[in-house]
Order: sequence, then structure tokens, then C-alpha cells
Amino acid sequence: MRSVLLLVAVWMGALGLAQTPPPKAPDPLQVGVQLYRLGFYDKALPKFEEALKKNPNDPEALYWLARAQLKLGLLNPALENAKALVARNSTYIGGYMVLAEAYVAFARSAEDRARAQGYLEMALSALKDGEKINPRYAPLHAQRGVVYALMGQHDKAVESLKMSLVLEDSPEVRSVLAEVYLAQGKPDEALQEYKKALAKAPQDVSLRVRYASLLLLKNQAEEAARVLEEAVRLRPGSAEAWYTLGQAYFALKRWKEAGVAFEQAIALAPVRYPAAYAYAGRVYLELGDAQKAKSRLTVAVQMEKQNPEFRYYLGLANERLGDKAGARYQCQEALKLKPDFKEAQDCVNRNL
Repeated sequence: MRSVLLLVAVWMGALGLAQTPPPKAPDPLQVGVQLYRLGFYDKALPKFEEALKKNPNDPEALYWLARAQLKLGLLNPALENAKALVARNSTYIGGYMVLAEAYVAFARSAEDRARAQGYLEMALSALKDGEKINPRYAPLHAQRGVVYALMGQHDKAVESLKMSLVLEDSPEVRSVLAEVYLAQGKPDEALQEYKKALAKAPQDVSLRVRYASLLLLKNQAEEAARVLEEAVRLRPGSAEAWYTLGQAYFALKRWKEAGVAFEQAIALAPVRYPAAYAYAGRVYLELGDAQKAKSRLTVAVQMEKQNPEFRYYLGLANERLGDKAGARYQCQEALKLKPDFKEAQDCVNRNL
């Protein structure tokens, strides 16, 4: 009886396997979009090519292919694909969007202003055609705002970006609007837009850094530090966040915390922020450690030999260490770079 049951079980299992359909191959377009959104544009590109080969009439495949090409700097094929997309699918608004993006990319890479202006005009034309398809498509108005901003027409840029926000409130668009306000010399308005953007995207570390940088310019270091402390908690590996947090602590004279922040920035990005070495050196001067100050300021000067501030503070570190000749030399070099640098002249006079 047991053997009969075993045979039945085996037979039923085989039947079940026979009836189970084979696993479906993943859709290359979906895989490509996922890779694109993760920032793996080089890996996304062949997936879009595969999707287009599989379905040559799919506008989505051609749209994403053109976008990936733009991200990879393949401007000519991206533009050709965007033009083909619009020609084949005149009611597909994505075609007009990627065509405008392509023209903007050409404008950014143009060697002269007149040529760049021409590409931006073509971008506006593409967006105007797209608006006929869907006048309430928020990204279209946002893209138009970007184009106007690049053209220096800031009032029109603000108008377009605000229209986009009326249709769809987006932290990315609010961030762009803040940058346009800054270009107009309106920091208070920019600050409000960054604040609103951050309220909608509190996990966005890059947005936090931009907001905090403006807070520092407005002498609101305490709030900047609070915003940045959350930034480094969210992304401990962000050198930019640590560097900007160091600036906030420095402004607040929280020397030990500033030193930790600058050292973190240096460890994460050793060559990106020469000023991090200079700030760290100044922190060590405040903490009474002239030897560490000299070490960090020496690196800062090596990285930016033409910076008079870096040389002046290196001179101070030498002076604290009793090296009058070294102090005098660095302060003299600072004066060569900035003849009206009174503090550097005082340093020279003290170390004659």
C-alpha cells in the first residue's frame, strides 16, 4: 500500500510540474527603468535597446532609451531618438519632454552663447508643442522654467515654476524655484522655498545641504546645524554634509564638534574640499594645538597655493610654534596674493 501511495505522489508531483508554466522572463523595459532610477545608466541602456528591439513601436522604450543616452552624454543619438519619437507618436507628451531635455543638454555643452541660446529656443518650441497635447502637465511647466532660467529670464522662470507647483507640488521644483530666487538676489524667498521643499522631502540629504548653506549665509547657524545633524544621521557617508556641518559648528564656535565634522569630510573625500583642511587647521589653532593646525594648513596650501587666507593661517600656526621665519614667509606670500591683507602685514611685522 505504501508503494502505491508513493507512486501516486510521484505521479501527482510530475503532473503538477508539467502543468506549472515556465517562469516569465523579466520585462527589459521595467528592468531598465529600475536601473535608471537607481542611477545605473550604463546598465539601463542595453535594457532599453533590448526593449526597443523587442517592440520597435513602443514609445516608452524609445523615450527611456533617449533619456539614458542623455545621462551618458550620448547627445547626438539621444536627439535623433527624441526627434523620431515625436515624429512617430505626435500625441505622446514624453517625446516633447525628452526632445526639450536633449536641446537643453546641447545648450549646456555649446561653446558659445549664441549657439546655446538657439538650442534653448528650440527647447521652448518643443515644450510649446507638448503643451498642445496636455496643457496641465506639471513637468512640462517645470522644464520650461529651467529653460527660462538658463536663458536668464528669471521672471518667466518663476512664473513657469509656480504654474508647475499649482498643478503638482514637488520638492524638486521648489528647489529649482529657490535657486532662481537666489539668482534674482532674493534669499528670503529662496529660503522659504527650500523650507517647503524639505518639509515634503525630509530624507533628501542634498536638499538639506542646500537649505543649510543658505541658512549659513543668512547667519542662522543654529538652525543650519540642526538641519545638517539630521543629514549626517541619514547619510553618514556624505562628505558634503559633514563639511557643511563643520562650517555651521565653526560659525557657532563649537570647536571640538567642528573639528570632528571637518575630519569626517576629509576622510570621506580627501581631495574634494581643500577648505576643509584649512578650517580644520583654524579649529586646531582655536583649541591650542598648533602642530595639528600646521599639518592641516600645510595640506590646504599645497592644494590651493594661490589662496592668501590659507597661507596667512599657516603663518599663524608657524608663529605659535616659534618658527618666525616660517611665519614671515607664509604671511609675505599671502601679501603678494592680497596686498591689502592687513592681518598678514601685521604677521610679517611681528616676525621680523
